[in-house]
Amino acid sequence: MLVLSRRVLWVLLVLNWVFVAGFAAVMIFLLSPIGHDKAVTAITDTFTADQAAALVGATIWLMVIAIAAGFAVHILFRRMLALIDSAIAGDPFTIANAERLRVVGWALLAIQLLDLVFALLSLNVKAVTGEDLGWSPSVGGWIAVLMVFVLARVFEQGSRMRDELAMTV
Repeated sequence: MLVLSRRVLWVLLVLNWVFVAGFAAVMIFLLSPIGHDKAVTAITDTFTADQAAALVGATIWLMVIAIAAGFAVHILFRRMLALIDSAIAGDPFTIANAERLRVVGWALLAIQLLDLVFALLSLNVKAVTGEDLGWSPSVGGWIAVLMVFVLARVFEQGSRMRDELAMTV
């Protein structure tokens, strides 16, 4: 199961960078004068010019959020791969893995904070255009952040206890 998980994580790692590159391309296009004007013109049938410009601006911010989340996901996946490699090697309960879990916790926290930025963006878009971007709070995400930090502490304490026991025997 660990080997399969490792392969899936590598695929997800590559897909993450494909999506980050795509978001960056869209953002660069929308930041260019030609791209910005084309995007605004394309949606002025449905929205006023001011609303269309606000939507394009919101889309640019959405791309910034997505790119930042992509970096956090990269960190998360790389640490998970290192955790899996450690488990495959037969020694998962180490201080290094406790630190990896702590970094995973920080990456998850970053993703949750970026989700709150998306919530603010969503509220702004709704106020300007009446369109709902579909944000909803992620209670499970916040619980996952806490759980990973707790697990990191458990790994750290367990590793220290194991090391102390090995010295006394």
